[in-house]
Amino acid sequence: MSASKYKFALIDSTTRKHHIEQRVAEARKQNRTKREMKFRGGRESLAIIQISIHHLLYRLENFRTISDQMSQVASGKVDENLFAPSRREDISAQAAQHEILLKLAQTGSGESIKPIYDELIRVKEQTEDLIISADGVVVNGNRRLSAMRELLAGPDSQLFADFENVSCAVLPESATDEEIVALEIELQMQPDTKLPYDWTAVALAARELKARNYSDERIAGMMNRDKEEILRLVKMIDGADLYLTDHLNRSRDYNALEETEQAFKQIAIRNLAKTDNPALREVTRRFDFLLVENRDEIELRAYELINNIEGNPELFLDHIAGVWGVDLSQTPDQPTGNLEIDFGDGTLVAGQKNYAALMGYIDDLGDDYDVRKNAAKQVEEASVIVGEQGKRKDQAALKFAKAAQQKLAAINLSYANESTFAELRTVLAACVTQCEALMQEIDARQVRK
Repeated sequence: MSASKYKFALIDSTTRKHHIEQRVAEARKQNRTKREMKFRGGRESLAIIQISIHHLLYRLENFRTISDQMSQVASGKVDENLFAPSRREDISAQAAQHEILLKLAQTGSGESIKPIYDELIRVKEQTEDLIISADGVVVNGNRRLSAMRELLAGPDSQLFADFENVSCAVLPESATDEEIVALEIELQMQPDTKLPYDWTAVALAARELKARNYSDERIAGMMNRDKEEILRLVKMIDGADLYLTDHLNRSRDYNALEETEQAFKQIAIRNLAKTDNPALREVTRRFDFLLVENRDEIELRAYELINNIEGNPELFLDHIAGVWGVDLSQTPDQPTGNLEIDFGDGTLVAGQKNYAALMGYIDDLGDDYDVRKNAAKQVEEASVIVGEQGKRKDQAALKFAKAAQQKLAAINLSYANESTFAELRTVLAACVTQCEALMQEIDARQVRK
């Protein structure tokens, strides 16, 4: 996607509002009106006007763009307050919003939803009215506006001359911020044939509406989703914020969450919503996050592995502790990280085991990419083993023993480097010791019967 060619030529707010008022009055005299059923139930007709494409403002509070806005702020690309509503008249803010919207206008979804930009190139005319506020802020149609502006500024501008003036339905001056937010959500965020919102945008919107004291039922109705989905989305974005802030140290960088919806759905359901053992869930969530971070490096999908981990957390933690050689019996001098959960003695424990030691191991991985990737692969292997045990616990031991036998049978020393012999002998001796211990346990169990 090429850089924007459009140059802003905004007029001052007073002049813009006056122009709109004049055109609204003319439209009403000529009966050029329409009813929007999602605004006040269609009880109020909206004037349809023509206005210069250069005079309109993008709505900076657009929920569709909030993830990109926050990511730009988080990365330091733009000023902290650039996208604040108070800066809507600022050309730098409008230009930054234009870039985000243009990227979205050039994006489709699958075979059925074509990019708005491509469709406007094909038809070369505006096919749907924008909806604007009485002072010229676009409430619905921001992506279309960015695409029309860009085409008008391009090398084939003469082909798109009709975009010089755009058709808009104007909301009354009495329209409240609450009504405008509701209109955006009901027109744009409901699942239908439009370009879907990123899950982070929907979740951020749901959380924002809850913060405004909207009921879960009302939010669900506005978004045409189940109440349970709304509650889950809020937990998902809460989990994502923990991941970005505590795990990646990239607070609000929501662009880092690409292809993570299913993973955070499982984290919300299987971890954040659980109240059975907060200490365990704090620890397992760190492993969940490690898998999400390395989702492109592991073979299986992160959400499948998260299900395994959260389905049997103690078994997983015991297993990965063995893989990493972490002693769960030692009590640390201080609780690890931000897990200062008091369970009587001031340490993070579950049962008689101290799982805080695993937290320390993850913290000590550092920033080396290969080290973190290898750790994630070990977590993946442990998760798969725990998952298999969860499916058929009564057959898991036999299955693992057969798999171990097959791997041992595959060893061919004629191809092995002699420099590995010493370590290989140590590993095989440990296998023998483990096998002897298991056979002794089998004999003891059979005797007890």
